[in-house]
Amino acid sequence: MKVEILTREEIKRAVKCTSLDNIVFDADISVLTSIKTGGKALCCFAADRMEDLKKIIDTCIKNKIKFIVVGDGTNIIFNDEYNDIVIIRLGKDFDFLRFADGDKIIAGAAYNLSKFVNSSAERGYDFSDLSGIPGTIGGSVMGNSGSKNTGICNFIESISYISNNDGIIMEKSSVLKNSDFNYRHFYIPDLAVLTGVVLKTRKSDRNNILIKIKERIKNKKLTQPVNAKSAGCFFRNPIYGSGSAGELIEACGLKGFIYGGSRISSKHANYIENFDNATSKDIFILSKIAKSMVMEKFGIKLEYEVKLIGF
Repeated sequence: MKVEILTREEIKRAVKCTSLDNIVFDADISVLTSIKTGGKALCCFAADRMEDLKKIIDTCIKNKIKFIVVGDGTNIIFNDEYNDIVIIRLGKDFDFLRFADGDKIIAGAAYNLSKFVNSSAERGYDFSDLSGIPGTIGGSVMGNSGSKNTGICNFIESISYISNNDGIIMEKSSVLKNSDFNYRHFYIPDLAVLTGVVLKTRKSDRNNILIKIKERIKNKKLTQPVNAKSAGCFFRNPIYGSGSAGELIEACGLKGFIYGGSRISSKHANYIENFDNATSKDIFILSKIAKSMVMEKFGIKLEYEVKLIGF
């Protein structure tokens, strides 16, 4: 059966019919991302309440409208065109952090990751592997961010999310299994939007944790372009073979290489910077050059860690 695709104006009418506030039509995407590139989106919706979030998700699914949830936009790149998608940002109801008995920590998906790391450290919980990583709890979980051997998902006991089960939208919680995640990967089949997590870890010495956080952030400032406009690490580190993605790209002589307004960082070759009014196309082409050269020199296919939308 042929799926009927709504026109741009029909999508806007469907969204307007929700009577929800906090909707901006023809939204500028570039302001939503850390790399500061991208065109426009059909609309951007700030969901402050659970009921509003379920309503916009239900509208999108029933009308076959593409949607994406964006946190702080630190690991995502949109194309330069007009994107017929609804961008959803989680607000007040999802921006919280609570410490419960039994060494459990309950966090909303919109809560800032750095604040989470520091607040947890003050209470003796060690998430120092996540220190210096920008973004939100939700974004961190969806990419299972962390060190090479340990990601945030290793500490998650359960998740809360909005489920899409054959068009039926409902709130749901689920115990997280080891098979649900691996290196820089997280997948729940019926998950439409992650809304919160329950984490569990043992307490350790507060002062030692704070020292580890300070040292990790210091090291990041020395080795990564933390003040540049970028989307963080562009490629996943290869699971097999020698060398990280940055080391492989550097070995191809690409540090500081420029294409258009984009540049491979001279500080860390796995970062692509928007240093001179780059377009998303500039950045994407530069990433393809790096991928191609690494494949040619080492026979290793680099996989994107950034989320590319519309490419």
